Amino acid sequence: ALNISHQIQRNDHTTQSSATQPASMIYIATAALLAASSLAAPSAGVSMANRVSHRTPTAGAGAATNSLRARLNKYTGTMSKPSRTSAAADLRASLPTGATGPAPYFDPLNLSEGADESTLQRWREAELTHGRVSMLAALGFLIAENFHPLFGGDINGPAIDHFEQIDDRYPAFWKAILFSIGLFESYRSTYGWSDPTKGGDLFTLKPEYTPGDLNFDPLGILKDKTADEITELKNKELNNGRLAMLSVAGIIAQELVNHETVVDTWREILNVEEKAALGLTNPDFQENVKNVDPNFLKIPDKNYDPQEVGKLIKEIPKL
Repeated sequence: ALNISHQIQRNDHTTQSSATQPASMIYIATAALLAASSLAAPSAGVSMANRVSHRTPTAGAGAATNSLRARLNKYTGTMSKPSRTSAAADLRASLPTGATGPAPYFDPLNLSEGADESTLQRWREAELTHGRVSMLAALGFLIAENFHPLFGGDINGPAIDHFEQIDDRYPAFWKAILFSIGLFESYRSTYGWSDPTKGGDLFTLKPEYTPGDLNFDPLGILKDKTADEITELKNKELNNGRLAMLSVAGIIAQELVNHETVVDTWREILNVEEKAALGLTNPDFQENVKNVDPNFLKIPDKNYDPQEVGKLIKEIPKL
């Protein structure tokens, strides 16, 4: 398309009898150029537009070239290359909290590589939301399985069965819960998320919104706190939320396997360990072990030099 446009401009110098032909042909070239720019990558479209705009048009084709330039600007004005910040945001700058020991900036799958700042902020919003729900869920598992005065006290057993038990007796209960969740989520979406109907991007947070900051602090925990203290509290919330997500996944998996409550599972594990420990003091057990290995139950004497052990430990990597 560029070659056609330049050829038309040269033809305009050599012939005067077809003065109207270059203008009409330039419009054809313009259409071809616009079609090519819409199919090409944004950077290629910008490059072509810049090459055209940097040419100095001749007097005969000046008006047509200016029209071409105006049309190109209309279609390629928003196709500028993204900045380095938006194309690959710095994880440390975009998410200043949450990077704590023992593995700061833990990203083994390189999910943040190439992600823009908007994406990182949206992931942090999701992490905080799931972490908060998981902290409530982990606490709810322990309480609901051991203290359940609601519904006449008939809802018992593993928490993963409570849903069906309640639904059998009070089918409208979960509908009310679902409606309440919808109200809270609707408020959260209008508070921190961009509104596409008002010119905002789809599935993006508002630029002025901080992920997780819903201005909800009924106990005044953040009141009169310094910036460092607030950062520390945010890190604690993130770490406890991450632990809660893992713990809830573990609790659900455990109850699906043995179909027992969390406390019953703990009690069973402790009973097994206690029986194993008491078995070591059983005289018959000790006698049988002595027959197999006389030194098995013998307490070792401290006949070594701790400093010498330290030196040996340093030699282990060399081995």
